[in-house]
Amino acid sequence: MRSQSPGPAIEREFREWLQSRGRPAHSRRTAARNAAFFLPYLQPGMRLLDVGCGPGSITIGLAQAVAPGEVIGIDTNPHSLEVASAAAGAGGMTNVRFQEADLHRLPFEAASFDAVFAHAVLQHVPDPKRAVESLARALKPGGMMGLADADWDGFLIWPAPPAMRRAVRLMREVRKQSGGDFRVGKKLGWLLAQAGLTDVRASVVTGTEGDAVTTRMNGEHWAGYYGSPELRRMLPALGIATEAELKAASDAWRAWGDAPGALAARNWCQAVGRKP
Repeated sequence: MRSQSPGPAIEREFREWLQSRGRPAHSRRTAARNAAFFLPYLQPGMRLLDVGCGPGSITIGLAQAVAPGEVIGIDTNPHSLEVASAAAGAGGMTNVRFQEADLHRLPFEAASFDAVFAHAVLQHVPDPKRAVESLARALKPGGMMGLADADWDGFLIWPAPPAMRRAVRLMREVRKQSGGDFRVGKKLGWLLAQAGLTDVRASVVTGTEGDAVTTRMNGEHWAGYYGSPELRRMLPALGIATEAELKAASDAWRAWGDAPGALAARNWCQAVGRKP
């Protein structure tokens, strides 16, 4: 099914839903694991901006690293910000706050942060170059920016019967049609350089699910993703996939998650740069 797009309203709704769908899984992310490449550049007293903070699980770790410096986490999802604020309060964190904001229209003075961090954000935006340029304007001279994002080139998965290969292609098509870039990871260092940052360092780590617990969790996550009522409503309307294709993708992920000896590995790219 490849129908004519029904218009910008549902496309906007789809993008917003796609960005918020993974928030429960995001709460398992931490600064120690997902921002480890950036932590050595942080010092107590820094003022830091965490872009696309989601439920705040990384933000809180960043706040601990720069305490007593101030950390501001921004996101476009009000529910995620409520979750983040509650988590910070429960942890007794007094140097972090959260607010709703768009990275393209930051409500802060230029050159007002010592550090800017963005994890799994750029894959969702239509113009990553413009986004990084916006973030660079928020940095003080000498300030550091850290970016991390997935790159689906080189994605490994086994078992990979035809149904699973079709499910993976659909995953990439969903990201592409939402206006994002599932290959943005490899470009992070280049994006920092294009924004005028220097001393750029780029690296790659691999996230792996290869035991019975993690493969089943990952399989259930993606099975639920493609089986969700919202996606089953929106993708056919956008002409991206039929309901039958979505069910097949959901079934394929669940079967993969239950397969003995299953493996999935995805590259996570990282880059750091300094504003002159």
